[in-house]
Amino acid sequence: MFKQFVRAAVAEHLDETYRFEGWAAAARGAEYFDVHTAVIDARETAVPTLARVLPPGARVLESGCGSGRWLAWFARRGLRPVGLDDSAGALAVGRRHGAALALVRGDAVASPFRAASFDAAFSAYVAEHFEAGPDALLAELWRVLKPGGVLVLIVPYDNPFRRLVVDRVLAAYYWQARRRGRPLAFTEYRFTRREVRDVVVRAGFRLEALEADDYRFPWAKGLCVDLGPLVRPRGLPAGSWELNLPGRLLARALGALSPWSAAAGVLAVARKPPTA
Repeated sequence: MFKQFVRAAVAEHLDETYRFEGWAAAARGAEYFDVHTAVIDARETAVPTLARVLPPGARVLESGCGSGRWLAWFARRGLRPVGLDDSAGALAVGRRHGAALALVRGDAVASPFRAASFDAAFSAYVAEHFEAGPDALLAELWRVLKPGGVLVLIVPYDNPFRRLVVDRVLAAYYWQARRRGRPLAFTEYRFTRREVRDVVVRAGFRLEALEADDYRFPWAKGLCVDLGPLVRPRGLPAGSWELNLPGRLLARALGALSPWSAAAGVLAVARKPPTA
């Protein structure tokens, strides 16, 4: 696992993405989720997999739900989602725009739910933030899933572009920051596919599939996170994922090699054994 850090001064609230939604101030009520669900349908590569593996009417736990954009998408597809998060700010945004959403504040590794109470569990870009590793979160998701229940886990991928370029640049930055006495704070791990497979199987799940996760072209999670203003058009607000011309050319070149070349994440589909 490649261990990432940021300057300690910016670490707090780094993952509360609702803080970067400048457009949301003008959204009234459910309009907030109208935007998010439209983006999910149009851009998220995970959509076909989720539509395939989540049973109709399933009770779905989203562990680390933030303000609830995926919850709204699940609900609009006829599922029965419940969201868990420890951020009061993010949950307040979700409740303000979606009073009908089931939002619970709690610890992802010690949730208040009964054992074997969910048909499916979904966790996207959450497990990487535990410095001790993702095992405790996976154990909790195992506990709350019914036998035969499905897990969809998405974590950052230490893709070939990152291993060859980005990780080396970051490692040099960390060395220089420490040498100059600048405090750094842990923010996340990035995983290889083998590491994702290992942690899922170690938790007792039967792995069914590993897929690359990102946005559909001409957006890109991975490249925008890694290269920022180098691949995004000027003038777009923070949090934008659209690529500029050099970014599009780079995305096309890397995508021609493999969908994994610059993918932002690894999506794992796994199942709790029926006899568990």
